[in-house]
Amino acid sequence: MGWKEKSLGGLIGAGFAVLLCLIAVSLVGGATQKSTDDEAIPYPEIPRMTKEQLKEIIGKPGVVVLDCRPEEQWRASEQVIPGAVHENPMEVKSWAGKYAKDSTIVIY
Repeated sequence: MGWKEKSLGGLIGAGFAVLLCLIAVSLVGGATQKSTDDEAIPYPEIPRMTKEQLKEIIGKPGVVVLDCRPEEQWRASEQVIPGAVHENPMEVKSWAGKYAKDSTIVIY
């Protein structure tokens, strides 16, 4: 294989990687945008709150804030919500029962 074929293959691979990143960014961005159409929001039956609403209730009795980011992302991040408890998102069954059912549970 000559240098032109290798360069073209690398370009196609890089282009594909960029396309995947753009798709991922658009999906993540789309999930955070407000919409009046419930179809645009994944799991519209799950209540959501703004950061302003969270600021009003954080630290109050009966409010539990769970940081459910993957372990690597959680450890590498400098951004945390004070008082949040980290739980592994891949092991929900192991921790879901330890929080009171009458609590307000905020998961991010």
